[in-house]
Amino acid sequence: MQKAIIVGCSGSGKSTLSRKIHTLTGLPLYHLDNIFWRADKTHISREEFGGKLAEILHRDSWILDGDYNRTYEPRIAACDTVIFLDYAEEVCMEGITNRVGQKREDMPWVEEKVDPELVELVKEFDKKHKPKLLALLAKYPEKRVVTLHSRDEAYKWMLKEFVIGATVEGHVDRPLGTAHPDYPTMVYPINYGYVDGIMAEDDEEQDVYILGSDKPLTTYKGEIIAVYHRTNDNEDKWIVSLGDRDYADEEILEAIHFQEKYFEGELLR
Repeated sequence: MQKAIIVGCSGSGKSTLSRKIHTLTGLPLYHLDNIFWRADKTHISREEFGGKLAEILHRDSWILDGDYNRTYEPRIAACDTVIFLDYAEEVCMEGITNRVGQKREDMPWVEEKVDPELVELVKEFDKKHKPKLLALLAKYPEKRVVTLHSRDEAYKWMLKEFVIGATVEGHVDRPLGTAHPDYPTMVYPINYGYVDGIMAEDDEEQDVYILGSDKPLTTYKGEIIAVYHRTNDNEDKWIVSLGDRDYADEEILEAIHFQEKYFEGELLR
């Protein structure tokens, strides 16, 4: 994937997903709202917007975040991958409500209340915009289309697509045999560290359990073989193997049980 568009109803989380994919892949990210709108809530002309969009589409790689149905076709024609967030209306309504008052990288202002026009866009998306999108996707059958129906499905797809199987490196801040800084009775039976430059949901560098060494480490480089997805916390943990060896689910769960026994979760492969 080198040229991707993320489309779907307002409030579906296109911008959030696009930022995560950008972080994991390094592909340049462009938010269409930031291109079209100014900070004073006026916008550039459609002609200027079309010119700026065309310039981006001619570049070698990009992620384009935004629905903007009138520009569906040139974006679909230029991309190699379409990621369609096909979520239920109530999920999108919740999305546009929850972002009120939040500073966002994908918009040049902070929304102070739910925009009634946005509510109408959400209500009419399935009947008005979705059929147009599906017709264009049928017109370009050579494009890879990833249709996702829930935030959970999108998250798990992203992990399998961009995380599991990737090679990462970083530092070990809690080596094997050392105690937890806040809970001194918890001693780490394996090395535990973080991935350099990859930020997690808690705005800290992504945590990793490191398998394959019986000695304390300071740095590591290895392959991500699984993710432990905490269902009652926002700090998922990546599982890294230092060698070519794979590990059975039971082996991984046993190795991380010393800490994960305090949380609920599932192992994703």
